[in-house]
Amino acid sequence: MTDTGKTSNGTPVWITGEGPPVILVHGVIMDHRMWDAQVAALSDAYRVICLDMLGHGDAPNPPGERTLADFTGQVDEVIGEFCAGARPVLGGVSMGGLITQAYGAAHHADLAGLMILNAVYDRSPEEAVVVRERSKMMAAEGVTATVEGARARWFRDDEVAAQGGKIDEICSWMEEGDFAAKCKAHWVFATSDDQVAGKLGDISCPALIMTGDGDAGSPPHMSEAMAKAIPDAELHILDRQQHMMPVLDAVRVTGLMRGFLDRVTG
Repeated sequence: MTDTGKTSNGTPVWITGEGPPVILVHGVIMDHRMWDAQVAALSDAYRVICLDMLGHGDAPNPPGERTLADFTGQVDEVIGEFCAGARPVLGGVSMGGLITQAYGAAHHADLAGLMILNAVYDRSPEEAVVVRERSKMMAAEGVTATVEGARARWFRDDEVAAQGGKIDEICSWMEEGDFAAKCKAHWVFATSDDQVAGKLGDISCPALIMTGDGDAGSPPHMSEAMAKAIPDAELHILDRQQHMMPVLDAVRVTGLMRGFLDRVTG
């Protein structure tokens, strides 16, 4: 059974299961539903808390532009209001992984662990140009062009043949909601990794880091750099996987998460 709630500033949360708390932050242009497989598999032993980022799903879209601090502030509210007296494990994918890095760097002593999936870290100047231009194109060309571009980058032909229904569902998540609000968040994703670079070395809690060997936007070298920077880091590069591996390869991804959670929560 899943309970729903909101923080004092309106961040919606979905809470499933009992046990040590695990907070999961979705990727940009998505919403909390991308974690459905993980919630189903982990909630037998953990209190799994999902949220919608500002401008996504049921979350508010405050006026003005977004900053990375807006999103780490959401995590802070969720922890403060729904995890009192506990040290949660914080996990995120894609932009959620960037948020997890930023929050973990500042609050690692209050966390039992970090799970960073398909995330960016310290983009090169060339990588930064590519993602910033994509963000500008998203705002100019709209949701249909954005989704079709993501479909071409993220999914192999054999995946489309084998899991076409699931891929259509992923694309439908991107199509729903206020696309202009999502674009504000994407600009933060495209421009804020330099706020985290060089700050992971002081993280004192364990970290699980993973990506796919074919994830062009969050490539293995970024995960390898994160794992090298964080003192107690466990790294996994999944073969034949791209950016949506938490959904399309949920069994392997969730199995690695479960092993990590069992270790760090005792």
